[in-house]
Amino acid sequence: MDVRIIVETTFENGTTKTRRVGRLSRPFRSTQPEGFGLLLEDAKSMLWQLQQAILLDQIEEISEAIRVCPDCNKVRAIHDYRPRVLDTLFGRFQVKAPRIRRCACNAKSEVTLGGPLSPLALFFPDRSTPELQRLQAELGARHSFREAARIMEIFLPCAKQANTSVRNRLGKIAREIGDSEYAEPAVSSARNSAAPVTVFLDGAHIRSRPEYQKRHLDVVVGKIESSQMCRRFGLVQQAAQAPSRQVRQVRQVRQVRQVRQVRQVRQDLKEIGWDGESPVTVISDGEPALPNLVRFAVGGPVRHILDWWHISMRVKHVENAVRGLLQAKNFPGIPVLFGRPAERLRWYLWHGKIRVATTGLQWLMADCERLSKDDPEVRDATNRVQARCRELYTYLANNMDSLTDYGWRYRNGLPISSSRAEGCVDDIGNTRMGKRRRMRWSPKGAHRVAVVRAAVLDGRLIGAYRRAAA
Repeated sequence: MDVRIIVETTFENGTTKTRRVGRLSRPFRSTQPEGFGLLLEDAKSMLWQLQQAILLDQIEEISEAIRVCPDCNKVRAIHDYRPRVLDTLFGRFQVKAPRIRRCACNAKSEVTLGGPLSPLALFFPDRSTPELQRLQAELGARHSFREAARIMEIFLPCAKQANTSVRNRLGKIAREIGDSEYAEPAVSSARNSAAPVTVFLDGAHIRSRPEYQKRHLDVVVGKIESSQMCRRFGLVQQAAQAPSRQVRQVRQVRQVRQVRQVRQVRQDLKEIGWDGESPVTVISDGEPALPNLVRFAVGGPVRHILDWWHISMRVKHVENAVRGLLQAKNFPGIPVLFGRPAERLRWYLWHGKIRVATTGLQWLMADCERLSKDDPEVRDATNRVQARCRELYTYLANNMDSLTDYGWRYRNGLPISSSRAEGCVDDIGNTRMGKRRRMRWSPKGAHRVAVVRAAVLDGRLIGAYRRAAA
């Protein structure tokens, strides 16, 4: 069996051109099981030839159309042909790009006077197609840069990919996504009915490069939710220039980038349906820098709620310490005086009775002071209970304004935990930049990967990059 593939191109002026792009031979007498159908190498070869045929015809048609002057409708002369290398998803091609002389009537047009016009430079200023750049950025956000280059070489007839090219194009697209979002805010359908917005925040730690004199970098990840839609985001607050710069320059760069990060969060809020006046609720683990980021983005006060899971885990530590004290062999106290406050502590906090809960903690610590500490086992158990109670009391005192009636919110279907943000930590931070991957990051590189990966996970990389390319 012989298969011939022929491409017929019909231009706008009615002319037709036919090209033969490939041929396959499948003799049935010598066909093996792996020879059935179209093989990967055959497909890559045909795609390369098909891309070349379409690309050459498109360049020819566009060049002929641009030769016509938009003012006087005269055909402009071709100045010369320049060889150009164009990198596409289906191969790297060397084409002859024509340069067109400017017409004498250009003084009346909006075109700036200068040298010859290059039609190919208008469409591909980077000499690569947007689809190739988008795929490199998406794979670079999902895998390591070297693995992303290897995957593209296996399945596509593109030219040999370098991990540095994938990294640089991911950074370029991350900047363009941010610039396009800041320059022209998108109009969301949810903005007509401004609903309350909830922001879930959490942080991840990734390894830092040695020259930044830090062991870890903090990646802030989160999820913004309203009643209509949700959106992820990720950023690195320490995104500064190289450490060899002067301290004053580094501080200036940090201030500029902090402003850009605040603008990024503000734009994400607007995309989700925030109208600038509706209430914003922030749920985090108590780190003061996390809600402050949203406060700066909102430009006003926000309601901060302390994550219930972190409260519950600290209460669990108190319960376990009291249980260990009651199980001591020579426990000299009355068990109900210690077991009852520990059992009621969680109920008080769940129903928003914060004063009663903190008073119970103080009484529990006072009762531990009155115990006889002659027995070493009882003394160690008592010290453990006091330490756990002090930790919980300090945690509650530092976040007193962020505590609420969690039971009421739970019964009304309102969120009480930052578990959604913790899922984003795995999706954005740990999966791509986790400690187990043995990678070290600069703040700028980690910030770009976090921005692009959040766009990939939300499915908005294509739309955002199209706005930037437009």
